[in-house]
Amino acid sequence: MFLSKDDLKLSYGVDLEIGKFFVDRRVPANNAYWQKKHLYMNPQPGYVFIPIYTDLAYRIGIPKQELLSEKYLILMEQVMDSAARQEIHGIPMKEHIQECIELSRQHCNNERFLNSLIGFFKEEKTNTGIVYGTPFPSLNRAHAYLFSLSALDFDLETEKKLVDAWNALMIFFLVKDDLVDISDDLKNNDNNMVLEAGLNEDTTEVISKLLELSYSTLHQVNQVMSNRVEHMIAVTDVRKLINAVLDERSKTN
Repeated sequence: MFLSKDDLKLSYGVDLEIGKFFVDRRVPANNAYWQKKHLYMNPQPGYVFIPIYTDLAYRIGIPKQELLSEKYLILMEQVMDSAARQEIHGIPMKEHIQECIELSRQHCNNERFLNSLIGFFKEEKTNTGIVYGTPFPSLNRAHAYLFSLSALDFDLETEKKLVDAWNALMIFFLVKDDLVDISDDLKNNDNNMVLEAGLNEDTTEVISKLLELSYSTLHQVNQVMSNRVEHMIAVTDVRKLINAVLDERSKTN
């Protein structure tokens, strides 16, 4: 399936110029994330989120020419390559993060942000008031992407907006994915935030609050995306999904 700039605009609110740029961009050579892919923009969450987040950053105030610059995109693609190799070859996460740090230092235009991000991955406390993730490790599994931002120059206020928007977008995509995969992830002992939340009476409320946070944050920046979150909240019966998994587990025990 081919994804056009109009699809990105109508379905996700992505600026037409940004959408066209990513639709037209050539697949990077020797990059594990785009391995065996013929199109840069594939109709899958793992690729669609790239123009969506780029558009969010543009709406927040990062100049479009910076977001579509090679200095930013090359670092982003290198980070994604590292992430794919980590998953494919089972490289320890610490090695993957260290590689991202080294790549970022080569392209860095924002040392303050890079140091803050390094602190997040080292689980150091900060006094900036910026929350770089959620209490659920599964929802932070894509956070290495944020190293791409170190190629850009922005102030602390913009940093908070960028990180909040990232958290909101990942909550939407990853909670949606984890709700679908509860049973399989339980069987395979894979990362899943629903399982991390405990599969109990409180889980529904926890997920509802996360999705409400995602909605309210995205609504301030991109109402097409916040509408998608609102629709997900309306049509998803979290309690029913959890009960189905619990019933299945009780039958096999």
